[in-house]
Amino acid sequence: MADRYPFIDSDAHVIEPPDMFEKYLEPKFRDRMPYALADYKGSPLAFGFELRIPAPDGGEYLMPFGRDPLTGKNSIDTHSHFASLEAGARIALPGQDDAYAEFARQGFPPEMYKLAMERTGIDYMVVYPSAGLLTTAVPDLEADRAAAYRRAYNNWLNDFCSATEGRVFGAASVDLRDAEEAAREARRCVKDFNFKAVHINPVPVGEHRLYDDFYDPLWSTLEDLNVPLAVHTGTGTAADEMLYYYLPRLRTAQTTVAFTIGNILASTALIMGGVLERHPKLKVVHLESGAGWVPFWLDRLAASVQGGFRGLDIPGLKMHPMDYFKRQCFIAADPDDPGIVQVINYLGDDNIVTATDFSHPEGRRYEVAVKELMEVPGVSLASKKKIMWDNALRLYPIQP
Repeated sequence: MADRYPFIDSDAHVIEPPDMFEKYLEPKFRDRMPYALADYKGSPLAFGFELRIPAPDGGEYLMPFGRDPLTGKNSIDTHSHFASLEAGARIALPGQDDAYAEFARQGFPPEMYKLAMERTGIDYMVVYPSAGLLTTAVPDLEADRAAAYRRAYNNWLNDFCSATEGRVFGAASVDLRDAEEAAREARRCVKDFNFKAVHINPVPVGEHRLYDDFYDPLWSTLEDLNVPLAVHTGTGTAADEMLYYYLPRLRTAQTTVAFTIGNILASTALIMGGVLERHPKLKVVHLESGAGWVPFWLDRLAASVQGGFRGLDIPGLKMHPMDYFKRQCFIAADPDDPGIVQVINYLGDDNIVTATDFSHPEGRRYEVAVKELMEVPGVSLASKKKIMWDNALRLYPIQP
């Protein structure tokens, strides 16, 4: 067809089965085994995450609600229960049932991903976790146990992707408590499983931050493997105290802040903290955060308050934040994101990819993703083709 353009979905999701840890977690760690469920309970209208992480003291973290500063509890209290469940977390979005009913009834198996791609004109998907976005973003979790939870997920994901005949590629998930172990797991997943990215939830889980030398072994490994660091947050984790102190009980607002501000903070750490200066071949992709923040934030990093530092050198950096982003970073835009125009005007069209968020309620428009992107005003056809295909091939080492 003359109007058929190739399309890589740079951020879709898998739905982990409830018995994943029972089948894939190493026996040594099964004494405290997470219960992770992210499904539609037979209907997309009832979609919700349920995740319980055993705590060292014998309690548990019930997520995604995390700790409410008003109660100090790592569980759903009366206030957060009302704000979360009754005021929006499980309210169905328009068209959700039509988009997912068939897939939900079967539990989102691999063969259904191939069917979805055939129907929509999507050529490849790179998939990220659902419950796994939150699994290790909890306080007090031991490093070896957190790494084991990640290995279990990655092993399951390899089996899942293997059943899609080369159409769906995994993104390895690593924990940030042990950089050396994270580097080993990244190498194993890329070399043994042919995964195309390494995912982190950037919420701090220990004493170190992304710009500390502590993480250099991980960044060097990703450079060597030529796969991107994929920054994908989760919402309302038990480690993300900022959300609860600034926005207690505002569940919908917490979600927006977690995804967008979380990526802004991670970008700040990687650029201003000198990570991209020290690791010039490290690729980074910011996922599910919208595109419009990129031009504003890169300018603001250099200009600072009231533009007082605009035009001056930044100590420790040799380039403008914009130049680091252009050299090494990508932003995943919603197919209908008006921020695409802003990014192109500021950075050009080489640093944008697009994604559907398939399997999540927000991704219910996956069937019209190509159409929505093609209809974005003020963007040339050549740029749209790059966003759908060429840029994603530079980001992910996919061999068509």
